[in-house]
Amino acid sequence: MIRRRQPRLQLELPPVQRDYGSWVRHANVETACNRLALWQVHGGRLWLYSDSPAGKSHLLQSLQDEQATRWIDLAVESYASINSWQLAQRWMEQIGAAQRWLFDLPAGALPRSVAYALFHILERSRAAGSDLVVAWRGDPTTLPPELSSRLLAMEQLDMAPPDDDESLLEILRHAAANMQWDVREQVLKALLIYLPRRLDLLMAALQQLEKNSLEERHKPGAAWVKQQLLQMQLGDG
Repeated sequence: MIRRRQPRLQLELPPVQRDYGSWVRHANVETACNRLALWQVHGGRLWLYSDSPAGKSHLLQSLQDEQATRWIDLAVESYASINSWQLAQRWMEQIGAAQRWLFDLPAGALPRSVAYALFHILERSRAAGSDLVVAWRGDPTTLPPELSSRLLAMEQLDMAPPDDDESLLEILRHAAANMQWDVREQVLKALLIYLPRRLDLLMAALQQLEKNSLEERHKPGAAWVKQQLLQMQLGDG
């Protein structure tokens, strides 16, 4: 029997809201949320980090949407032909009169101009007494020494996701519930069998599987999941 894909209705939907309710939750996320709630009252200088994707950008965007902060998303900036001083000046113009600054850095080694511009920003925020949160996944030893010294002196929050099966299963259950997808437990367990225990891969696969199951009007099982993952080239072989 040939299954036909059913196209989704082309409806104008509101933009996705990056709020706490739609965010992945685990123990280190809860710790970060609690600390950032205190930051909004008492201020401070925080560095959010993790060894793998953990939702730091999502959290900063939710803070920007809900609080009177200025979020600078460096991951989408263009650095071509801009020196560190010009870049720092551009960011200061974006910050304006805001007293709380959020900086979302692209993962990995930073271009030299970005690293020195960030050093200027850290110095200005300290001189102005502004509260600051920096989100960055990278090795501080790759930074210029003056910047790594400033960054390591900040309060550090590790947002690393868990790597044990039960905690990851709980995250997937919560994500499926947020998607309002009634999915079998064996499907979620199959993701942990066929994919690396990386939260970004697991969440991307879950979202794609939900989309495919709706289009095919198919109640997925473990065998279907394996087939789909191989087609997505997300499986570990």
